[in-house]
Amino acid sequence: MLFEHWIYSTAIAIIMGMVYHRFTGRDHSWIIIASSYAPDVDIIVDSVLRKVGITVLVYGNPIKHGDFHNIAVLLVYALSVALLLHPLGVKLRDSFFFASTGFAAHLFEDALVFSSGYRFLWPLVKRKFGIGIFDYHADLLGIADREVLIVGIVLVMLSAIFRTAYEGKEWMTLRYYLKEKE
Repeated sequence: MLFEHWIYSTAIAIIMGMVYHRFTGRDHSWIIIASSYAPDVDIIVDSVLRKVGITVLVYGNPIKHGDFHNIAVLLVYALSVALLLHPLGVKLRDSFFFASTGFAAHLFEDALVFSSGYRFLWPLVKRKFGIGIFDYHADLLGIADREVLIVGIVLVMLSAIFRTAYEGKEWMTLRYYLKEKE
């Protein structure tokens, strides 16, 4: 699900940005889209760590794809992003909220596609979970499933229509994101 994460997280970012802006006057929803790929870092972590001479085992095995798809890593990631973005002027709670939302969006999207996905609730529960609504096959250039992608595009369009109806077109401008209500 390479391309789909970007599409689905965009739909979520549009709505979450609208709600958050309504209450705080700030919208850093771009963090959701950037964070939606964070769980997939586990694909390369093992090889990178081995190159510097570090071996990390998860349940006695090297780190593999899916090992970072859980709430424990979500919390560590969101806290790390909050601490990294704070010196750049983003409030801790804002970046923590948006980073955790983006990470959680990835987990939810994977759960939608895989019936027995990952250990999402680790360390609380070791069982693998998934909803498996779609029968996922990367049939579009090997990077996306057409059906999942079409549903995601429809969700982005509905989210954009809803937000535009609620806030007007200004949310689509850069000026909107550069101003902050304190």
